[in-house]
Amino acid sequence: MRAAFTGPLRVDDEPVPKWADLSGYFRTADDRAIQFHANFDHHAAGIVRRLGCEPTRESVAAATATWQADDLEAALVSDGMIGAKLRTLDEWQQHPHAVATAHLPLVSIEQIGDAAPHDRTGVRDPSGDGPCGGMRVLDCSRVLAGPVCGQTLAGLGADVLRVGSSDLPSVPVCVMSTGFGKRNAFVDLGTTAGRETFSGLLADANIWVDAFRPGALANHGFSPEHVAERHPGIVVVQLSAFDWTGPWAGRRGFDSIVQSTTGVVDAGTRAAGRHLPGDPTPLPVQALDYATGYLAAAAAMRVAQHQATDGGSWLVRLSLLRTRNWLVGLRPPATFAPATPTVEDADLVTVESAFGRVTAARPVFGASASAPRPLGSSEPVWRSR
Repeated sequence: MRAAFTGPLRVDDEPVPKWADLSGYFRTADDRAIQFHANFDHHAAGIVRRLGCEPTRESVAAATATWQADDLEAALVSDGMIGAKLRTLDEWQQHPHAVATAHLPLVSIEQIGDAAPHDRTGVRDPSGDGPCGGMRVLDCSRVLAGPVCGQTLAGLGADVLRVGSSDLPSVPVCVMSTGFGKRNAFVDLGTTAGRETFSGLLADANIWVDAFRPGALANHGFSPEHVAERHPGIVVVQLSAFDWTGPWAGRRGFDSIVQSTTGVVDAGTRAAGRHLPGDPTPLPVQALDYATGYLAAAAAMRVAQHQATDGGSWLVRLSLLRTRNWLVGLRPPATFAPATPTVEDADLVTVESAFGRVTAARPVFGASASAPRPLGSSEPVWRSR
């Protein structure tokens, strides 16, 4: 598990970069720090466009230093870009969104429709050996938390089909490190044919993982309630960054952005004996993403098993913010010496793939699962049972 959280990845023995050049922390005019997440090219371009500078780290740093942190964060969010002012734990605790979401459970489960149990007896996929054998999982996710959920369910025996759009950007390191055991297909929801294909996949799915930005799939007619009405018995698992309630409901974000926004980076910096804005010290791994992904897989499996005996259509929700609140609530920050996590060779697996010879953390489940595949390399159909 520890190795999986670190996300090590090499292709043909060469490390694959995890961060784009413009991602990271920058000093602002009020001597605060702001984090940019620029791993998607359009996010990097949007940051440069808002700053009115050259697309180099030096130019971005100089332009950022002329802005107040709050003003730049607000401008970027208004632009649909990703930026986060680094707040303290106390500052976040008093924020309206923190107040609005403090009561939320780590995982929420809600019945959203009546349905007969889905009997999976006799329909087990020959390759699906495990507690999720015979289950079909439609994985609509990218980056980390959602893909980790899908990969975990694949390791537990499910037939996992990851569906996205050819127009959406991706992060190669995430596609490879969380792609074991999955097939990947493209479906264009902007077309009638694409929506019909997607609906057909949902009709035969046991679990639907919706980890795109809140509302993105609902805008195409695929809200959890509508899907449950058309396809009774489905288990919908939704993941987001800042949740579905409060003033920041649906706000774009990633693990590191949630850490920065909610005081985790500031607390880590102080516990390490360092100071902002010069020495930001986030968690050494993307713990919010991985923890949320594994929690989502566990919840999805348990609810799908419950559905198979008791019926119903179900909605499961998790967010990086809820996971952050849970982890922060376990214990206060403790003094530590920052260090790069190490991974033992025994915790790695090397496979031949269309990307080359991929070395990654051994999946927590399903060590012999198929190698990661490129996006769009499979047809949008389920395996025959």
